[in-house]
Amino acid sequence: MVRFVRFYQHWSVTSKFVIIFVSILFVSLLLTGYTLYRQAAESAIEQAQTIMEQNLLQTKSSIEEKVKMTENISQIIAFDSRIQTLLDSDFINESFQLQDYRDNVAPTIDNIMRQNPYIHSIHVYMTNPQIPELYGGYDGFFSIRRIAEDDNYRSLLNDNSTKSEWRSMHKEKLLLERPDVSPVADVLSFNRKIYSFHDFGIAGMVEIEITESELFKSMRDAVSGTIGNVYIVDGGGRIVSDNIAEAYGANAEQMGLGAWTSGGSINRLADVSGARSIVISIPLAGPELRIIGVFPVSHVVDKVQDSLYTTLIVLAAALLLLSLLVYFVTVKLLSRMKLLLKAMKQVREDSLSVSVPVTGNDEFSQMTHSFNHMTRRIHDLVERVYKSELLEREAEVKALEAQINPHFLYNTLATISWAARKANAPDVTRISDSLAKFYRLVLNKGSSETLVAGELEMVKAYLVIQKFRFEERFDAVFEIEDAVLEFVTLKNILQPLVENALVHGIEPKRSHGTIIIKAGVEDGWVVLRIIDDGVGMARQRLADVREERPLESAGSGYALANITSRLRSHYGEEYRLELFSRPGIGTVITISFKARRLI
Repeated sequence: MVRFVRFYQHWSVTSKFVIIFVSILFVSLLLTGYTLYRQAAESAIEQAQTIMEQNLLQTKSSIEEKVKMTENISQIIAFDSRIQTLLDSDFINESFQLQDYRDNVAPTIDNIMRQNPYIHSIHVYMTNPQIPELYGGYDGFFSIRRIAEDDNYRSLLNDNSTKSEWRSMHKEKLLLERPDVSPVADVLSFNRKIYSFHDFGIAGMVEIEITESELFKSMRDAVSGTIGNVYIVDGGGRIVSDNIAEAYGANAEQMGLGAWTSGGSINRLADVSGARSIVISIPLAGPELRIIGVFPVSHVVDKVQDSLYTTLIVLAAALLLLSLLVYFVTVKLLSRMKLLLKAMKQVREDSLSVSVPVTGNDEFSQMTHSFNHMTRRIHDLVERVYKSELLEREAEVKALEAQINPHFLYNTLATISWAARKANAPDVTRISDSLAKFYRLVLNKGSSETLVAGELEMVKAYLVIQKFRFEERFDAVFEIEDAVLEFVTLKNILQPLVENALVHGIEPKRSHGTIIIKAGVEDGWVVLRIIDDGVGMARQRLADVREERPLESAGSGYALANITSRLRSHYGEEYRLELFSRPGIGTVITISFKARRLI
């Protein structure tokens, strides 16, 4: 990673711009393509599920239509009066009976077969033993003895509560006397009992056979079969449709369809034989059959992928064109930057008369304008340096004089003190000594910091002078912890507050007052507190002082605002200044800051 960063730092600005731009667009292209593909694929799958289900429902409708027609035809035959008369009559081979059979009964089956070509065969089984199988059964009428012992029919014949039933796929029933013919067609059959008019017993049974290929013919025309496989499964889990040769007659469980051979309608995504597919399962009315469609998702999303590839090619071409555009724009812009860089190198070589032409008003033009302004300013400043050197000595002399002034002040105050002692004036001596001490502590050799001990000494010297002025109208009480004296504080922050307490608290009181100065250490913080029992401040005035708003009375709040500003500048956020006051009670000002010893 470090090597890459170092390598990246040596690239040109043009390379960085182009590579970063191409990277951003390339990532955006990938994310956009992936998102579009996911959305399009999901939408295509949802549409395919709907379309395939509608397609299979149409197939179901077509199959159920033939099933219903077959059931109706069996009902027509079972309730045909001529057939029921024949089955109920005492057949004695009279000529009129044979004529009626030949002209009215036998053609009934033949006409039905002609009108419904999808029917493979119709068999009418007669329970009346007196009726012979005329014409060798070619007319479709057979004795029920042919099937009486067949297990496939026995349950229906013996169950009085069942009138009809469908039989799943089986080989066709060959009843004609033709030894050279064997059953080859796979059929589904519908059997219906024919009841007697006389005793309501079973007079016979009609069997209608439909070939598998004819019943499921609509499946071969279904669009859904072109992008997947459609199966017809019977109640035993056997595939009975031959549209898929390798699956015909196989067990649905072996084909991976066992989970969808029962229950209601199903339309979901599932894994079939290791492929993610749309599985649609719809039960059929009539025969115990079910349509199952399996459509691999890959067939559905192939066209989506083709469209996505086309889109990605277009976006890649756009990315290439935009990259070239960015390259040329970057080169054009940086050519102006190179002019500015060249001028900077000349300035570094002490050529201050350099000027770069300004064109336009964009950011580069503004930088150029600022550079030209800077070079002019530097040129002017260099000229001023020569003039300032001439005045340097004069400034040094004035600085020396400024250093002499405090010493002159101390010496003058000492002379006043000596003269006062000589004149036996102790008050003047005490005042001059206190004032000299006060100024010495205030000046503090030019340092902005002092020890808490020095700050308190300065306040004591100031109070000596003020007691003389106020004619002993107040008392000053000092409550000082020894530990706090060695910590550092900002210089001259207590005296202005003590002065405020005297001028705005004690003096307006017109009676004797007290000022308490406290200093201590609490939890690593130096805490300085000035307490007076003066007139206090009203609530609005207190709010104005706290918010540092200008006051009507001259000088009020100035000392506090000044000290707040100095504390904020010196300590940053590591200080606190708290103000409490009540009219007629007095005022308390507390200053706190981090405790620090002098290094």
